[in-house]
Amino acid sequence: MSSNTSSTIHTCRSGNIMTNSFTDRVYFSELLPQRCPILYQHLAQELTVNNICHFLLKNTKDIWCRDYMPIQIDEKRFVCYIYNPDYLQTKYYLRTITDVRNMEYFINLQQECEIFSLDLVIDGGNVVKCGDKIVMTDKVFEENSAKSHLDILNMLENAFQSEIIILPWDNDEYLGHSDGIVHYVGDNRILITNYWDFNPTLAKKYLKILEQHFDVLPLSYNVKRNHQRSWAYVNYLQIGDFVFVPQLGIAEDEQALQQIVTIYPNCKVIGIPAIEAVRKGGALNCISWNIVSREME
Repeated sequence: MSSNTSSTIHTCRSGNIMTNSFTDRVYFSELLPQRCPILYQHLAQELTVNNICHFLLKNTKDIWCRDYMPIQIDEKRFVCYIYNPDYLQTKYYLRTITDVRNMEYFINLQQECEIFSLDLVIDGGNVVKCGDKIVMTDKVFEENSAKSHLDILNMLENAFQSEIIILPWDNDEYLGHSDGIVHYVGDNRILITNYWDFNPTLAKKYLKILEQHFDVLPLSYNVKRNHQRSWAYVNYLQIGDFVFVPQLGIAEDEQALQQIVTIYPNCKVIGIPAIEAVRKGGALNCISWNIVSREME
């Protein structure tokens, strides 16, 4: 992706990357109100009541704006990347790939901020910002197979100025996104979804890796039979002191909500009906792009 700014940034790590607890505004694709009307109605209402600025992005081709929008490093620096995922390479799905260079917002962003162009194919949903670390799955290696693993890691560390933590890709989950596995909750703590209920072997691998870097908090549910969509709770949306948790109309809803309330004692935790998005393969983090304010609107 081209940029009107320098193609390099400082390679030294300057501290924590901009995480969700610092953000104060959120964007959604302009397609969301049409494709997930109930979800959007509830979410927009809660955002308005709680005085959180929210906007719709024009010229998007699907609702998953987390995957293609630039990743904020600090108030004035963003990382762009090549959004061309392998799962969208059929003739039908190629037309759903959003090119942010054609978006009015991105044009304005280039004029106001430093944009680092990362020459790697990645999805924003495979980038979970965790203080001075980034958690990704190793699908990033497969989608950039012409480069060595070491080169890819060096490029990621240079772009994000963060240590890169790599988790094995769950091949049963074709997207290869880390935001369906973990969510950073601050103070070097990371929340992990209930993998123990579905793939204990992979869960042990994740725990072994993550415990080297974080205090790991697992989500769990006391139900007779775990619902296949219970992964979605970890894909919640945090904007500053507000946390919006997917609600799916299943037994796990209240238990997920209460666990997240306990994790965020100083935040307002709000349940949002999210089944419309979850049926399509994503949840609240996937459909959103939250950042720190700049006077650009």
